[in-house]
Amino acid sequence: MKKVNLLPVLSTIMLGMAISPNATAQLVNDGATIKVQPGAIIFVQGNFENKNSGAISNDGKIEVQGNFLNTATYNSATADDSLILSGGGNVTFNSGASTLTNLWINKTAAANRVTLTATSFLSGKLDYDQGLFTTDPIANPAYLFSAPASAIFDFAAGKEIIGNVRRTGWANGSTIVFNQPNMQVATSAGTAPTDVTVTMIPLTESGDPTDNEREVKRRFNFAQTGGTGFSADVRMPYAAGELNTNTEANLVPWGRFTGVWNGKLTPVTRDVANDWVATTGIAQADFVNEWKLADPRYTFNMTAFLKGAWNNPSALMRTTLNANNLLPLSQPYNLPNFQNYNGGESVGAIPVATVVDWVLVELRMPSNGLPASAGNATAVGRKAAFLLNNGTIVDLDGVTPLSFDINKQGAGFFVVRHRNHLGIMSNSLPSNATGTYANNFTTIGNYYDNAAATSDPATLLGPSAPGNTIYGMWPGDVNISRTVTATDVSLINATLSGPALGNTNVYSSRDITLDRNVTPADISQTNASFSGTAQQNPPLRNSVRPRLSNGKNPATHVPGE
Repeated sequence: MKKVNLLPVLSTIMLGMAISPNATAQLVNDGATIKVQPGAIIFVQGNFENKNSGAISNDGKIEVQGNFLNTATYNSATADDSLILSGGGNVTFNSGASTLTNLWINKTAAANRVTLTATSFLSGKLDYDQGLFTTDPIANPAYLFSAPASAIFDFAAGKEIIGNVRRTGWANGSTIVFNQPNMQVATSAGTAPTDVTVTMIPLTESGDPTDNEREVKRRFNFAQTGGTGFSADVRMPYAAGELNTNTEANLVPWGRFTGVWNGKLTPVTRDVANDWVATTGIAQADFVNEWKLADPRYTFNMTAFLKGAWNNPSALMRTTLNANNLLPLSQPYNLPNFQNYNGGESVGAIPVATVVDWVLVELRMPSNGLPASAGNATAVGRKAAFLLNNGTIVDLDGVTPLSFDINKQGAGFFVVRHRNHLGIMSNSLPSNATGTYANNFTTIGNYYDNAAATSDPATLLGPSAPGNTIYGMWPGDVNISRTVTATDVSLINATLSGPALGNTNVYSSRDITLDRNVTPADISQTNASFSGTAQQNPPLRNSVRPRLSNGKNPATHVPGE
């Protein structure tokens, strides 16, 4: 390989025309001073290295088709220098401690890589037309491409910087572009930081977010120097090939705080045509974390039975309320003992003849992961749904599995609540990347069973014949007190003895059998729960908790609020 050495004795070389070395040549400045006048061009078809006490004063253009390495002095007297990285193949780039004014990356092909080998600095403008520019974030996470907030970043369509981009001289109120046009950050309120760094790694560069959860396969990290009490508005881009089972129109930002992914469900702006998601008002403490994009809508494939509505020998539940047009068209759980659930679930008509009743379902994620801590306050999503006569819980169309948004990711406990049956809770269900949870509550092993409770978390359905292993929810919690007691029996008796309250053709919590009539059969069902010391296993306010003979309330299977 031919090497051109410019020795110290050549103190200044005035160049007014292009220098074009041979195809295999490189230019090494080993201690000399090279001055490029305005309008002049140095063209190097190989590598360009400026080392030792070498000095480059560039007021024109230097175009390099190989590696560029500066470990000495590089400056511009007129602040009009341009360094152009062109040609084919993969190259490395290192501006050293010097600051470039203008950088133009225009490689021959999109796959031609320009890789930083140290933190590099720019003051004026980046033109990024062709190639793949990376700070090498996986192998060298400390390397940065640094430029002031005032610098101009001009990207050709589809171009983005992979890795760490820092913008200095930060001020509140301005929206600043980082790795690509749709990777944007603005801050407001408080004291602005002095600089902000964005790390963005796409799927093609192993940008897999931490943990195996539901996610778009692109990783984001944010960091800042200085600043207090500010909030951040962020726009985050993605590529269609990174969606990874997520629904594009549902994407929201997620931040990983203390090891848990938390979804920022509002406010969210999406542009599915240009592949970005934005949110505002991220608190400073949350901003400096790992972030990603993901669909918060999870699907729940669940089966459960209501003992009161169980109809032998059909092995199905009654649909009498539905058949007699008694089911309300809006969810009925806006009641104090259901935490005044204010969901807007409603339908124009009950969608299918097999609907038995409404149920309220929740996913709970206590911070310590323990079922005893899974009270109502730990719910990360809830929704009213329809229960079909075969035990399937479905969405409002009466067909598809129930789905709703959650705001945390991880293992959780699924809870089913009903207006006159004890609530039930699953064992811990593992998280997954596909956005689905499943549990079959007809099997006793799939319930959370509090060892301190005196009953099973559910009751056998039908006659206690040998081989009967189908379980359902304990009936009789008329007053939604999490306890089946004599009070529940008294409430049913009051309905039977007081015609003014109505006991026929009604939608009533005192109709335990869900047959549209309050009858002695409802007392019988409630007494069976009471005598069986039925107790709600999950932490719910509407669990059945009968009193024991010693007058004390037994432990429940559903944790309390």
